[in-house]
Amino acid sequence: MRQSEALRQLGLGVRLRTLRENRGMTTRSVAAALGVSRSSISRTERGTRAPDREEVSALCALFGVVGDDKQELLDRVGESNETSAWLALGDGMSEQLASLLVLEREAAKITCVELALIPGLAQAPDYTRCLMASAGLQPREVERRVASRLGRQAVLSRPRPPHVRFVIDESALSRTLGSETALRLQLEHLISIGRRPNVEIRVIPLSAPAHRVLNGAFSYFELADGTGYAFVESQGFAVCLAEAVDLRLVVETCNEVDDIALGERESLVLIKKAAEGLSDERLGVAEEL
Repeated sequence: MRQSEALRQLGLGVRLRTLRENRGMTTRSVAAALGVSRSSISRTERGTRAPDREEVSALCALFGVVGDDKQELLDRVGESNETSAWLALGDGMSEQLASLLVLEREAAKITCVELALIPGLAQAPDYTRCLMASAGLQPREVERRVASRLGRQAVLSRPRPPHVRFVIDESALSRTLGSETALRLQLEHLISIGRRPNVEIRVIPLSAPAHRVLNGAFSYFELADGTGYAFVESQGFAVCLAEAVDLRLVVETCNEVDDIALGERESLVLIKKAAEGLSDERLGVAEEL
């Protein structure tokens, strides 16, 4: 089983286990009701066994899941149309990208830590265009990748969205990428999404002492059952970490954020101040010069 497929099955298993526990049922009672072995139910919940649509439908009936909630679970069986659509927009449908998309979809909590840039899930279209264009891509390819990134951002506003924490270095608030207009729109976008109840934006000030975040950017995903995964990308290379020994430093870094970053309100005030410094008047003067 490919890594992305394993992650998808794990996400489905977590949801089914949560539903079972909410109904006060044991794996033994569920197995008896469905006429299957207890080990089958356990393996399904651990993500090591892929149930078919008939079994998931039976579980929904047992747990009282109907309507859109039932359809969402059925869509998680095998390759869903939504996941396939995201992959069709991805960078070559790489295994790394597939894993990232699954993690963004399945996570209950997401922490995106960035140093030089605004995290992808928080990027405004023009900001993303500046980034993609700097790689020497053709305009058509740039727009394809912008559309892909915007599609991924739907996770922020879906029903029952994850709690997403964006940790951004203060230096990223003044990096124009060659376009002050794009940066101003990006900062205004940050202020807008920062008002959402499930979004937390924390800025690490330049005055902060040396800290673990300086070791590099990453995204950390926590599933509903507490299982963690980290996604690290650099110079076109990406890796998904799942083992506890590999995640230790990532978790420690996430825990350190509260000690070194500004609070949510202070962070948004700083972002607003940076945006105001890129006013239309200043931009007009720059263009005349």
